[in-house]
Order: sequence, then structure tokens, then C-alpha cells
Amino acid sequence: MHDFRKLAVMILAPIAASWALPAQAQTEFSGAGENSEIDCNGGTVQIEGASNTLTIRGACTGLNLTGAGNRVVIDLATKSTIRVEGADNQIRWRAPGEARPRISMTGAGNRIMREK
Repeated sequence: MHDFRKLAVMILAPIAASWALPAQAQTEFSGAGENSEIDCNGGTVQIEGASNTLTIRGACTGLNLTGAGNRVVIDLATKSTIRVEGADNQIRWRAPGEARPRISMTGAGNRIMREK
């Protein structure tokens, strides 16, 4: 019986490991002067560019924006982060209930506000 348990663990352990939850998705966008809609699929969005107008949907857990003059509207999950490096970016965010993202901002003229 003891050998059967060892054999069962040896066979089932690799199978169980493959059932682990998938890593969160990361969506990337790079461009200049574009109008786009993006679905973050509940993950993090990486944006690099200038003068883009972006609408991001999908209960995102994070937004990392590097650039200048971008206009972003984003749907956030209950626990989320916004990181901005650059100048004159405008980010309007929506989140469930009273949830608020953690915000980190570097640069001049950036504005981050809750969407009304």
C-alpha cells in the first residue's frame, strides 16, 4: 500500500502542477498619434508613446505608461496600480465602488483622475 501511494504521488504531482492558475496577462501598446481600444484581459497594460488616445477595458490590475501627451481612459480592478513616467499625460480611471488605485507619477503636467 505504501508503494502504491508513492507511485500515485509520482504520477499525479506533475499533472496537478500543470493545473496551476495561469500568469496574469500583460498587454503592450507602442505608438504615436493613434486612437485605439485595448482589452487588458484583467492584467497589466504597458504603454509607450506620445499623443495617443486610448480606451482600455477589462478590469485591469495595472497601467504602466511612459510617454507624453497621451489621453487614456481605463477600467481598473478593485486592487490596481497606475504608474506614469513622462509629461502632459491625462489618465481617467474607473473602478468598482470606492476602490482606488495606487498611483506613482514622475514628470510634469500629468493628471490622473476618477472618471465621472
